[in-house]
Amino acid sequence: EPAPPEIYTSRLSSAASDVYKRQSLHMSRDLFKIFKGTVFFESLESFFDKVLANLSPETISYLEKIQSTFHMGIRPYKDYQRYREMIAQVNQAAMDQRCIEIAYQSLKEDTATLRKVHPYKIWFYEGTIYIIGLCLLRNQIRTFVLDRVHMLNILDETFEIPENFDFQKYIRHSFKVMHDELYTVRIMISPAWARYVGEKIWHESQMIQKHLDGAIEIIFRVAGLDEIKQWVLGLGPEADVVEPEELRWLVQSDLERSLDQYREGKLFQKKAGAISSGAENATGKTYR
Repeated sequence: EPAPPEIYTSRLSSAASDVYKRQSLHMSRDLFKIFKGTVFFESLESFFDKVLANLSPETISYLEKIQSTFHMGIRPYKDYQRYREMIAQVNQAAMDQRCIEIAYQSLKEDTATLRKVHPYKIWFYEGTIYIIGLCLLRNQIRTFVLDRVHMLNILDETFEIPENFDFQKYIRHSFKVMHDELYTVRIMISPAWARYVGEKIWHESQMIQKHLDGAIEIIFRVAGLDEIKQWVLGLGPEADVVEPEELRWLVQSDLERSLDQYREGKLFQKKAGAISSGAENATGKTYR
């Protein structure tokens, strides 16, 4: 006797769900290729191999067909194979909750500083691996770029992650990764670019107000101004900062400096030697 429709539907949905899960897992291998040569990639490849070993040849063939028509990728990204040992060390320290000692050079510093850190979380965001943890030198939770760590030692000292530490709350206000004073930012986007900007979620605080002429006003509540300044600059003349005035001034200042460089040729004069000798891309091909 045929099963009742609701039971049949449930079984069909369960089978379809399993196929979609396997499909998603198989396609995600594209994303993990950027970790090639690291403990992350090797562990994931081993896991994928075990999963595939339990699938029928027909299912594997189907998944490979899907993968050939759908690709996921991240650009730009970094060559983390060079940091293989450091990634393995900090990953182990985070799992064991052991303190690490690092020599860290931030982007704005000329020299590295020695500090102890309790690594709470390893975070991969927009092609970069970050270490988030308590910096004992500053007595604050800080975010460190892994490839700016010059030296790393795992210490015998252990730590406990505070119960009130919430990773999602920690990154909530960052436009990307920066932590700073909170600002309400309002930006007008031209009608020509309103659809492109408005169809994406750039930050969870995002609100959009539509205007009759087709323009939109996008509003954020974010920490710091440097990262959102770069975002505004990337939109060129299609974006106009309404507030805060400080951000408007920062954008204007950077645009004026860029114009000076192009008008006076300062940047090209400094790099004339590099331009005349050709530039080599990541594949080794030289362009002139």
